[in-house]
Amino acid sequence: AEFPRIGLHNIRNLPGATKQAIRLGRGRSSRRGKTSGRGNKGYGQHNGTVKLGFEGGQTPMHRRQPKRGFKNPHTLTYEPINLNKLKDFIARGKIDPTQPIDMNVLWRAGAVGKIDDGVKLLATGADEFNVPVTIEVSKASKTAIAAIEAAGGTVSCAYYNKLGLRALLKPEKFAVMPRRARPPTKLRPYYEDERNRGYMAGGKTHEDGVLSRFEILKISSAEPHTSDGAPPS
Repeated sequence: AEFPRIGLHNIRNLPGATKQAIRLGRGRSSRRGKTSGRGNKGYGQHNGTVKLGFEGGQTPMHRRQPKRGFKNPHTLTYEPINLNKLKDFIARGKIDPTQPIDMNVLWRAGAVGKIDDGVKLLATGADEFNVPVTIEVSKASKTAIAAIEAAGGTVSCAYYNKLGLRALLKPEKFAVMPRRARPPTKLRPYYEDERNRGYMAGGKTHEDGVLSRFEILKISSAEPHTSDGAPPS
């Protein structure tokens, strides 16, 4: 027997491969008449699906469980940098050890990533660190301080708030440089402690510490201000 040539005009599904869809809302005899198989009233009749965790209106399980712990809204996040990484960037020529190093220098050299609340100097690689540097960060571990001073360098820890950090990292954004903010009450003991090399150690006020920073780091691009906002005489 000869079969006709196959074409789009004579292709058909095998018998029983498909079923005719049941039409909804077309009377009782269609099996899905009146309410179309959704029952009488309610959320399921209107929407068709139930949100994950919905228990019919009662308090769901994930809200019945007790709360544990809390998130401290005053926490500060410091970007870490270790001494071995600092030495590596100096060896590669990305940081000049003969010039004062602050967070702006570290950030622009790529030694630290995004700075949220400051930079903390840590002591990994302290045994091999032998480069005398003058560095200012937000915080530093006592081992890191001892290693830098043993190499003939100096460390200073200074407080910067969000605005102060932005002015330090991107001074070109400001037509007038904002005054440095005083540290909060809870952070004052840290920056007043000589063991932490705080910029307010030795009985210095906040203003004295800010002025001494310009002397130590020799920053001439920004003009320091006194507490009343006027340039020092």
